Amino acid sequence: MGLMAELLPRQGRALVVGGGNVAKRKVRTLVEASFAVTVIAPEIDGEIRAMAGVVCIERGYEPGDIAGHMLVFACTDSREANRAVGEAARAAGVLVDVTDSQEESTFFTPAVHRDGALTVAVSTGGASPALARQVLDRMVTALGSGWARRVEAARSERRERLAARGAHSGHDDE
Repeated sequence: MGLMAELLPRQGRALVVGGGNVAKRKVRTLVEASFAVTVIAPEIDGEIRAMAGVVCIERGYEPGDIAGHMLVFACTDSREANRAVGEAARAAGVLVDVTDSQEESTFFTPAVHRDGALTVAVSTGGASPALARQVLDRMVTALGSGWARRVEAARSERRERLAARGAHSGHDDE
């Protein structure tokens, strides 16, 4: 692998139009999933600006901003801006989540909770992100803590079982 391959994001490029709390949640999820993220908004939350590897452009959305992105999130506080971003993304054949319009979106993101390698997600198919968050919060409360340790213990046990099975079969799976 050359230098260019090392510089490319693992998942692709994503654009977030908006710089507030909704944008912050979307950017955090995209960064965790190894996307290269660009955020465009006249004002961008300080936490977003502080996230490693996120490109912040402090201005309004302009036609052509979508070029080169595989995912777009329209999450401004302007219905008109979100509509314009959604229309442009759909016209370009780019997946778009218009956070204030289920009908204008081509995909939805679930409410997500992570505890180490354990991921719990709830979706209402875009009908009500707030309701999805409420359900997720109840599930997380019911589950309690300590799942990261349990998942790692299960991972170790599985590796031991697979290694023992490989040793008994005379095959080396590696």
